[in-house]
Amino acid sequence: MEPIWKKHWPATVDEKSIRLPEELLPATLARQAKRVPDRAAIHFYGRAITFAELDSAVGRLAGFLQGRGISPGDRVAIFLENSPQFAIAYYGALRAGGIVVALNPMHKAVELSHEFQDSGARALVTSHPAYDVVEPIRAQTNLETVVLTAYRDFLPENPTLLPPPSFLESKGGQRAGTDALLDILRTAPEQKMQVPRALSDTALLQYTSGTTGTAKAAEITHGNLVSNCELQRIYIGAGDDDVALGVLPWFHITGMECQMNMMAYMGATLVAIGRFDLVTVLRAIELYRCTLTTLIATVNVAIVNFPKTKEFDLSSLRHCFSGGAPVPPAIARRWEEITGHKLIEGYGLSETTAPTHINPPNRPKYGTVGVPLPLTEARVVDANDGGTELGLGQSGEIAVRGPQVMKGYWRNPDATRRAFRDGWFLTGDIGRVDEDGYFSIEERKKDMLKVSGFAVFPAEVEAIMYRHPAIAEVGVVGVADPYRGEDPLAFVVLKPDAKGSVNEEQLAEWCRANMSVYKAPRQICFVEALPKTATGKVLKRILRDQAAALKGK
Repeated sequence: MEPIWKKHWPATVDEKSIRLPEELLPATLARQAKRVPDRAAIHFYGRAITFAELDSAVGRLAGFLQGRGISPGDRVAIFLENSPQFAIAYYGALRAGGIVVALNPMHKAVELSHEFQDSGARALVTSHPAYDVVEPIRAQTNLETVVLTAYRDFLPENPTLLPPPSFLESKGGQRAGTDALLDILRTAPEQKMQVPRALSDTALLQYTSGTTGTAKAAEITHGNLVSNCELQRIYIGAGDDDVALGVLPWFHITGMECQMNMMAYMGATLVAIGRFDLVTVLRAIELYRCTLTTLIATVNVAIVNFPKTKEFDLSSLRHCFSGGAPVPPAIARRWEEITGHKLIEGYGLSETTAPTHINPPNRPKYGTVGVPLPLTEARVVDANDGGTELGLGQSGEIAVRGPQVMKGYWRNPDATRRAFRDGWFLTGDIGRVDEDGYFSIEERKKDMLKVSGFAVFPAEVEAIMYRHPAIAEVGVVGVADPYRGEDPLAFVVLKPDAKGSVNEEQLAEWCRANMSVYKAPRQICFVEALPKTATGKVLKRILRDQAAALKGK
């Protein structure tokens, strides 16, 4: 029996005719460079890097890495923000046969030490300021080669968009034990051919956030990367004439796969934004007539709360996607009202090379993450045993399998065994599927609260609270309670014009009137901002610590 969600796929999707690619991404990039050599691959604050220029730079870095002894399977770390240099390092490492290790540019020495030691990276491409973090711990790593770059090396003399101030800085002179990327791109021999690697070989070590302990690296294969690109292309109807806005961090799987890798795979143009700035994002869409954008919930919130959003011409957008965390339906509806475009929410993880689910662009259902992509299976299983499939509307753990699912966790067979059950990957997310086959994500398995014996999902409480006109952002966590077991506590950021017009008790009373009493936060705490990761996700573990401290007073 066919899954019920297939009837909601776009009419152009013919699953039986899909043939997954057998060409690795760097080889696809080389093919695009021959097909559309003069097309802009990346716009970087007004500088256009063509596909021919990008491919040549990739080849030269690959030739340099080979000359430095990088062999197939060796790890090459990238510690950069969104920039042409990131793409050059990424595809250059892959063309040389290496495995990319994508590092969070906000990480400090303690986090980096673990990732360098765990991955065994032999080479690193980074910026001058970021190397200040690495240099003191370099002797504790396996790094033999470090390539340095300045973001301003790829900026135009007169930027069309305002770059982050730090991108305009430049440290002069060579630093001991490092090589300059610009020198490499001028002098290194160009490696035009892909070093042979199988689709089943590891291409990427993608470190998870580590909220439950030491960060683990998902082993993403070459086949995972190109398969998900092809499934996205077919499902959303992407073409090489699309212009995508690349504002999500490329070190993160969503920005990397849905923006940067789709650029190389499709031969389409990507507008690279190094660091999120609201006005810069809106100007970029208007200036470059972007047709596609993938954002996250916190960016959606920022855009709908910005009074001047309507002053920008966003009419070129064809699809607006969102991932990373559930978008409250109230925010999605406000997004549509303000921008004139539906918000197409999707779902995926580092371990699944980004999306496994996307709302049908022709039929999105707010409050859900849509339906599984072609060739992708998903089901809801009992959260305790990981194997018993549950019925429609029942809450359980989301399990998936498909060509985009990782091979396992790097050098961590125990974690890999725990993550899979009979070939299905257990996502750790609690959700349900409705009568139309649309999936909803309620909460991370570890974040579900038990209040007086009832299951409470903070995301659901947050979604209801977003309906209040005074609330700009909200984060709900649980605090221990001797009678109820746990109590929800809400951290609230008020809209600027609402400050002074509502107090914590009034909001708590509103919550009791608008949701089941056991779900309603008994305590509201006003804050100026919520703590977030580099990708914009709210850091619940920090909120939990703050909530515990408040409860203890």
